[in-house]
Amino acid sequence: MKDRRGRHAGEQLADLRTKAGLTVGELAARAGVDPEWIAQLEAGVGTGDVLYHQWVALVRATQPPRPSWWDEGHEHDLSLPPGGHRAPQTESGRAYWARIEAVRAGITEHYSRGRAS
Repeated sequence: MKDRRGRHAGEQLADLRTKAGLTVGELAARAGVDPEWIAQLEAGVGTGDVLYHQWVALVRATQPPRPSWWDEGHEHDLSLPPGGHRAPQTESGRAYWARIEAVRAGITEHYSRGRAS
């Protein structure tokens, strides 16, 4: 596996885009941004000027759509590592975390179907 230390955020975005099987143009269309801007970011130009919410939007654009029941409050729980939460004590809690894990599995599967990196 390639050493990820020292990679800039643009390289990581390019990796996610490739794993998702998207072209720069397709990612730009999904994110609603200029393809040239993404190409520059992937080349390492201007990555320090990108705001956090812009990076989040770009990464989300490489992922499959969220289910209809999803709201932005779930995004934080998705960012926790699998099993990175206290074991739920109720049936509804277990069902909630099962749904989060199903979305996480869908994202992982989505990336694995993309173009070879």
